[in-house]
Amino acid sequence: MTPSDARGMITSELQAGESLQWTGTADASRAAISALPAMLFGIPFAGFALFWMTMAYHGTRTVSRSSSPLFSVFPLFGVPFLLIGLGIVSAPLFAYFKALKTAYAITDKRVLVITDGRARSVKSYTPADIVSVDHMERAGGTGDVIIRTNGVIQQRNSISQINVSLLGVSNVKDVARLALNLHSQRT
Repeated sequence: MTPSDARGMITSELQAGESLQWTGTADASRAAISALPAMLFGIPFAGFALFWMTMAYHGTRTVSRSSSPLFSVFPLFGVPFLLIGLGIVSAPLFAYFKALKTAYAITDKRVLVITDGRARSVKSYTPADIVSVDHMERAGGTGDVIIRTNGVIQQRNSISQINVSLLGVSNVKDVARLALNLHSQRT
């Protein structure tokens, strides 16, 4: 996505009286790198599924000759696990292509993360949502801005705080300062 495409997409989402302070696009390579830990989990997951299917095939091949042919479909029970593992291994690729269609914006009223695709996803965070703002700067002034929100996700026995990541933005200090200014407007 070009910066002008991102700006046009963001401008269409602005509310009346809202002024745009900064726009940017996601760095697709940074998004892919952030998904590498998931991929590392997916490799043994898919590998074990493939190993299980192979062993089940060899085990049922000798049994199916002497009994019911239904045993020959037993190895296919591993296919869903193999597909899930391959999907996890592909996480960096999915993150890369999603980032190519993601734009960020900071206005005087909120932080926007807009992802275009089959359907447009618009996530908006107001000053009341922002708990803290952190940034990591790399050489050349680019980096990531991490915005911690008061939103939580509850899953079984754990609660996780929702973090908004603006990945691979240029002038990361300025962007973090704008997000902190929004945080200071918190009532």
